[in-house]
Order: sequence, then structure tokens, then C-alpha cells
Amino acid sequence: MTTVSAWLSNLEKHEPGPSPGYSRAHALLAFMIIGNAGTIGRQALARSSGLGEGSIRTVLKKFRQMRYVVADTTGCHLTDSGRELYQAISRKITSVLPLQASTLVVGPSQVAVLVRDGARSVLSGIEQRDSAVRSGATGATTYVIRSGKFAIPGGSEDCEREFPAKAWSTLRDELKPKNGDAVILCGAHNEGTARLGALSAALTLL
Repeated sequence: MTTVSAWLSNLEKHEPGPSPGYSRAHALLAFMIIGNAGTIGRQALARSSGLGEGSIRTVLKKFRQMRYVVADTTGCHLTDSGRELYQAISRKITSVLPLQASTLVVGPSQVAVLVRDGARSVLSGIEQRDSAVRSGATGATTYVIRSGKFAIPGGSEDCEREFPAKAWSTLRDELKPKNGDAVILCGAHNEGTARLGALSAALTLL
């Protein structure tokens, strides 16, 4: 079975010609949307992923070439190999979780994503923030789980105690973080950009 890292590397192998017009985060988001939906039409996929019609056609062509997605009269859906890859991705990266506006990250639309065993790859959190901002986000904060607590590398070892917020219980209940995981909160002017920024940041930990 293709590993997540190998799949991501293959996505970067473009055919000769103009730039494909999408990033790895766009492709990951589109793939996860298909997996979550089961079957989805191309136009609906374009709207959900924030990609234009031309870019979504290019993404789907790449997915079909890799034999992870098929498209028929019912819409786009994963092949058996695609479902295996989707399950592998889901074991590593959770679906993006929408959040109510909090003080934990900057931006009117906020989301969170968890990367299993991602804490070992977090240095200062700046790398994740910069990746999210390059995708259009207004900011991103990375927390690592240590001794069952949300911690900031080089900062607070117990953010729940030092920065009380309702969002903490949502993160625990919905993402179910474990020691060694990384949780990225991303904010943007709209939810679509926040989701893309969160996945861009998550990709830095793979």
C-alpha cells in the first residue's frame, strides 16, 4: 500500500507545462472531502475545496492516474486503493474541526486539526504558522500534548490552566488527543481558508 509520504511525493511530480494551480494542501483537502463524502460531484468538490474548475479537473486527473479515485455519472469516489490511503491519512491526520471563535488563535473563522505523533516534529510552532499564513490564513498556533496537557514548545506547559477557554473541552471531546500528538489551531477570514491553512500546517509534521 502506498504510504502517505509517498503519495504526497507523487503529487509533486507534475507533467511538463504550466503549474498545476494547486498545492499539496489543496490536494489533501480535496482527497479528504471525497473520502468523507463517499461520493461527490466535481462542482461540489470544487466549492468545498476552494479550487477553481480548471484546478479541480487537474487534481482529479492526478488522482485517477494514481488509481485512487474514479469518476462516473454518480460523481467522484475512492477506489479500493483510495480507501486504503484515506484510512492511512485518517490515522495520521484527523478531519478538520470547526471551532467557535476563541482567544486561542487569531481569525474570525477558526478550525483545529490533530496530527497523531506529530509532537516530535514540532520545533517552535513557527514553521506551522508560516505554512498556514502562506495558504492565506491569518494565524496558526501549534500545541503539543505532554503529560495529558496542552503545551506550547518553549512556552506554557499547561495552556488550559493559564489560558482558560471553552475551546479546550471541544478539542478534548472531538479530537481525543493523546501524549505525543500535535494539535494545530488555525484562523482565517473564512472557514475554507482556515481549513486549507490547518492542513498546510499539518503537512509540515509529516
